[in-house]
This record gives sequence, structure tokens and C-alpha cells, in this order.
Amino acid sequence: MRRLPLLIALLALAALPRSVEAQATVSPIRNLTFGPVIQGIPKHILPNDATRSGEFQFIATLNDNIRIAFTLPTRLNGPTGATMPIAFSTTDGIAQGTGPTSVPVTFNPNVSNQFQLVSSNRILVYVGGTVSPAANQRVGSYTATVTMTITIL
Repeated sequence: MRRLPLLIALLALAALPRSVEAQATVSPIRNLTFGPVIQGIPKHILPNDATRSGEFQFIATLNDNIRIAFTLPTRLNGPTGATMPIAFSTTDGIAQGTGPTSVPVTFNPNVSNQFQLVSSNRILVYVGGTVSPAANQRVGSYTATVTMTITIL
């Protein structure tokens, strides 16, 4: 069995539709990384995996209502045109504030989600996913981009 290294680059954006006083800082922290995978065997990375899940951070104003939306790939691109399916399940997202009373919230990254920043203005967002290599998957590195957009409502 061959192992294929996988990496998904993270890109973060902030959208501010309300008054120009609204401020947010959004940044990617860690890429979603599957590491070596075995041909023909799906591999799932949990969003709470401390080393392989994708991690974003955003800072906004306490009590802001925000919307988190992702643009998610359906495939990874590999060597000489090879592709590999990737999917995100209803529990592949976690958002957690950094305040002492913050509780992690599991969410579906396939749909936009709304939150209010009540215990912390700094939020960490984690994303996991599943790749499904074919039995004859071409060996090599595969990549795609996950984009997270934060909108202050």
C-alpha cells in the first residue's frame, strides 16, 4: 500500500457589512493536514485534532453577532491532473472563544452559522474533513483551499 501526503491550505477573509466602525481581524493559524493516506482507505481528521485540523482565529468586538461561512473544496488536486475526493460532515467544525467561560460549539461547515460573541472577542475555529483515495490513487501531494469568511451582522 502506498501513502500519499495531503495538505489543505487555509485562507481567511473578513467581511464587514455594517458601519465602518465594525472591526475584525481574521487569520489562518494551521492548515488541515491529512498526512500520509493509504490508497483505497478513507481518512478522517476530527476538528479537535490538535495537530492536523485546520485552525483559524478571528478577533471582533464583544457582543458582535457574526456569521461564519466556508467555501469548501470537493476534491484535492494532485500530480499530473490527479484528483481525490474530500468531504466535510455536519460535525467537522468547532468554534470556541478563548474566555474562561467559553464552551466549544460543534457546527456544520457546509452551511453558514451565526454566533454572538458573549464570553470572548477572540474565537478559534477548527475544521476537519474526510478524504477518500481510490484504490489506484496516484502517489504524490494533493492540495486544495478552504476559505472561511466572517461577516459581522
